[in-house]
Amino acid sequence: MLLLLYFDRIIGPKVLLQEPDNLVDDLGEDYLEQIKGLLDSSDLGFFTHYFSPELNTANYIFDLNSLWARGRAELIMVTAIISEDEPDIESYRRIMEKFVKKLQEYPNLFKAVYINRGTEEERQNIEENYEILKKEVTNLYKILSIKRIETEGHLYSFPKIREDRIIPLSGDILKRLEGLTNKDHKENVFIVFRTRGEAMKIDVLPIETEKVIRLAIIFGEQMTISILQKISEIITSYEEELQLIFTSGICQEIDRCVYEVYIDTEMPVLDKIIEEIYRIPGVLEIEVKLIALNT
Repeated sequence: MLLLLYFDRIIGPKVLLQEPDNLVDDLGEDYLEQIKGLLDSSDLGFFTHYFSPELNTANYIFDLNSLWARGRAELIMVTAIISEDEPDIESYRRIMEKFVKKLQEYPNLFKAVYINRGTEEERQNIEENYEILKKEVTNLYKILSIKRIETEGHLYSFPKIREDRIIPLSGDILKRLEGLTNKDHKENVFIVFRTRGEAMKIDVLPIETEKVIRLAIIFGEQMTISILQKISEIITSYEEELQLIFTSGICQEIDRCVYEVYIDTEMPVLDKIIEEIYRIPGVLEIEVKLIALNT
């Protein structure tokens, strides 16, 4: 969420652009006036301001060279509403600094702040620059929105993980996970650890079920597309009687191939599925493991 304000020499700070379009209404008059006050009382440059647990902001105040303003400069502030519990403030600084520098490269962008008060002779030029500014603000909004959904990395010593047997989750990750579980009222999470090359990958999947059944299908030959299709057809034929939770992909070893499927179903259906998979040429073994809910 993003605001762009400018300092009107007569009435003071004024909102010029907002993303999304209903942000001003959502903020309410009290919070909006507090944000406007930042433009009145802060120096040029980047800064953050914490208003309350519901409102934390990253802000950048800057000048646009102007031929029309007293002092030859328009005073502008861009404000981003921070939604993360543990934000990367330095990232906000870099992104907003780049945005400001780009705006300052437009020679006539100052005219955008006169969108509702310029002369008739300048009307077209004002509108053109306003559209440029609007596009840049929209692009910044998209960049900051993408920033909030990208990956999050942490560095730990392996001896510490081995000793504690815990991989900590940040407040922001827990908040995202809670959003996923609340979306479809899924109260449990299924966690899968996969070794791929020189890395271990972790998948965290919100689910409704209280049990998961792992089928490890072991082949004594190379896995082919047709074999995968046969397994998929078998699973799909029971789609009304089971829930497919996760498939591992193919794990090819020297003399065998393993394909893992995680499902939730009842025993009679499970027995039928196993029986049909065993009919596929090349299947050596199907290992079955029940994964119960940890509470």
